[in-house]
Amino acid sequence: MTELVHKCIDIAFHKMLEGDMNEAAAYFEKAESENPENIHILLELSNVYYILGELAKSISYCEKVLKIKPDSPYVMYRMGVALYRATRFAEAVKTFNSIIKTGKHLPMTYLWLGLAYYHLGQEENSIASYRKLIDSCPETLMANYYMGIALKAAGQYDEAIYFFNKLLEKSDDHVSALYHLGRTYMKNFKYEKAKECFRKALETDPENKNAQEMYNFLVNA
Repeated sequence: MTELVHKCIDIAFHKMLEGDMNEAAAYFEKAESENPENIHILLELSNVYYILGELAKSISYCEKVLKIKPDSPYVMYRMGVALYRATRFAEAVKTFNSIIKTGKHLPMTYLWLGLAYYHLGQEENSIASYRKLIDSCPETLMANYYMGIALKAAGQYDEAIYFFNKLLEKSDDHVSALYHLGRTYMKNFKYEKAKECFRKALETDPENKNAQEMYNFLVNA
């Protein structure tokens, strides 16, 4: 790398430490113009634009890296997350499945894959993805939570209740899990248990309007 590129990178990192991501992006872009196939610069640009919420740019820099270094699981993972955040769920599914095919994927790949499937309305594929994560990392609380959500959406209420309760054994003040568990009990006609869930949710978060509405409904039913 030339002296100019090194200087631009140094300034860019300094700007990042100061929290000035726009300036950091500008200096990384200057470095890229001098050295357009430097993977590290391209990845930093992808990272900065992800932080800035400019997801299309973040994705485009990941794509540039993949042209130089195809099938990099790390870069594909970052791109898959950015695609998910950009609500490009079908592309995210394709990307995460491509990572899994390499056999060099992080377990959390299954969480993002499950989330993308869920937003596509493919609950069964979503559930299958969460099962793979739970099999490898059974203590992952998020996996239990989103498994419960997907199972509830698929009408598999008994198993949804099991996973919400499994999460609440570790984190009994998880308001969202308490709320969704209560809604699942309602769908399963277990109204007293549902009321208890909403009551516990309100103890933790008295301003939770959804839990308050459901609790009042059950008390006054």
